[in-house]
Amino acid sequence: MSEEKGARSVARGSLSVAASPLNGVKFELGVILLVGLLLVPVVGRVFAEPLWQLLALAAYGVAGALWLVLRARRVLGEQARRSAGDGA
Repeated sequence: MSEEKGARSVARGSLSVAASPLNGVKFELGVILLVGLLLVPVVGRVFAEPLWQLLALAAYGVAGALWLVLRARRVLGEQARRSAGDGA
């Protein structure tokens, strides 16, 4: 009986995670991945040549990665400025 009670109390414990300043970037990563998956069949119909398909998808991947890097740097820079302003 005591084992059941212990298991229930562990299951009822709340788990909370602090909000991350990068949550917006994580969301944008999900959107970019979803659009990329939807883009694969479209590119397959638009370009008949496999090389052009590869180039189109690679260009999308590079553009998406560049966007995410710039956004993450901007968010982290704002966070650092905010932290420096609080400590001064």
